Amino acid sequence: MAEPLFVPVQLAARALCVERGDKMLLKEITAEIPAGQVSLILGHNGAGKTLLMQTLHGLVNPTSGTVEGPDRDVQKMVLQTPVMLRRTASQHFDFLCPGLDKEEKQDWFRRASLVGRMGVPARAMSGGEQQKLAIIGALASRPHLLFLDEPAANLDFEATAFVEEIIKRSKQAGTTIVMVSHNRAQAERLADHILFMDKGRLMEQAPAEQFFTAPQSEAGKTYLKFV
Repeated sequence: MAEPLFVPVQLAARALCVERGDKMLLKEITAEIPAGQVSLILGHNGAGKTLLMQTLHGLVNPTSGTVEGPDRDVQKMVLQTPVMLRRTASQHFDFLCPGLDKEEKQDWFRRASLVGRMGVPARAMSGGEQQKLAIIGALASRPHLLFLDEPAANLDFEATAFVEEIIKRSKQAGTTIVMVSHNRAQAERLADHILFMDKGRLMEQAPAEQFFTAPQSEAGKTYLKFV
């Protein structure tokens, strides 16, 4: 059973259900995302992690239940495989974050070690470069709430290190982050708060240290034995 949090809440789901055909994919999920923290959604493949995140962000409409949170214009989401426009990296960034001055734009590309790639077609960049471009494009607009779906999946060490560092810096700047990851070590490095899912249900939500040392659900205990 998910326990209520005693910290400021940025986003809340109440009795959230998503049904497709005759199959219930998300089942009566009540969850709270604490403000200014990294909340990480964990669970086996098919548990409903990405679907929950998409529903919290508003990309998927729930069959029933409600989501309470900030306006969509102060939220951003980066997909596991970002969609790249038929434009240069610089033009793609401008589309994601219009109106930024040249100096600030250069600074974001510098942070991502992409200054030398600004004129390259976005679709010709490596997977790691595309992910970094998508993340800086999302963060440059200074969202209150950032959703990340497996942001370091299939990335090399350098790109993964960048992703983790910018997540930490964004949290320090006050951004609330919700992410999905299959990497337990990464989860332990980054997460403040865990939402653990199994078969479309939220089995528990807890501070990360508590979940990793003393999970309350049998499903959580079993999961941690094999990851």
